[in-house]
This record gives sequence, C-alpha cells and structure tokens, in this order.
Amino acid sequence: MIFTGLIHVFGKTGRALKVSSSNKVILSEDGRGASTFQVVGCRAWDVVSEELRPRCVSLMDANRMDWYVRHRNYYLRVDPENDVHNLTLFDLDSSFIVHSDTFYTDFYALESFNYPECAVDNGVCGPLASCINTTGSFDCTCLPGYTGDGFICTSIAD
Repeated sequence: MIFTGLIHVFGKTGRALKVSSSNKVILSEDGRGASTFQVVGCRAWDVVSEELRPRCVSLMDANRMDWYVRHRNYYLRVDPENDVHNLTLFDLDSSFIVHSDTFYTDFYALESFNYPECAVDNGVCGPLASCINTTGSFDCTCLPGYTGDGFICTSIAD
C-alpha cells in the first residue's frame, strides 16, 4: 500500500490541523482552515522494517518545498530540511506509520516512527515536560529551567 497525494488532517474532534505562525502544527478553533500537506515517501525508509515500509510516509507542507512535519518531543511542527544540523534525526522525526481502522473505524491514524510511545501532546507528561521514548514505554522529563517529576514541573527560579 503506497500513500501519496494532497491531504487535509483533522483531529478526532473534527477540528482541522493547521500550521501556526511559529510553525507548530496545531488544532484550529473549528473544522475550517486546515493546512494542506503532501504525502511523500518515508524519509526513514532505510531504517524502517520491511513489514512497516508500505505504511511509512512523510508529510511535506504543500505550500513550502522541503518543509516537513516533524514529531519532536510531544509536539508536531514544520521545519525546513535544509535548516537542520542532524539530517538522520530529522528523517526519523519526519516519518510516520499509517494505521487504518486501528483507533477509529473508517479513519486513518499516524504513529510517529521516532517516538512511538509518545502520543502527540499526549496529556500524560506535564505541559513543562518533554516525552522521551524508551523501549516499550516513555519517560516524562521537565524542560530545562524546571524541576519536578515530569508530570508536575516548577521553575527552578521560584
């Protein structure tokens, strides 16, 4: 199964995904204003197992050549390919496995290849923490300048 073409992406509530002025992929206030993405070949093709390769895709911003959706920590954002210092990590962050009918009947879902245990904005880690993928699980770690258990983080300056 090979996926290609232009798509609009919507959250499970029906709200459209769009690219913000800071290049984060966010939910719109309603179902309108969805950004258009080009489904392209998997950037991490050489490290994805043969079993998953037919379902591995990358998403490029349809309005900006070589700007790809990346899953970094627990956020989706759009970054240019030519503005990264670690292309291997960029390729992994920009690759997603497509699931059909796995979570919701008649819908597709995207699973981050590089962070499979960390759902996008998973609601598990605190808002001042990042989700770190581990084998079969994940860890929540407070962001620099904050301390805590990864679920509740407070400023070190406080």
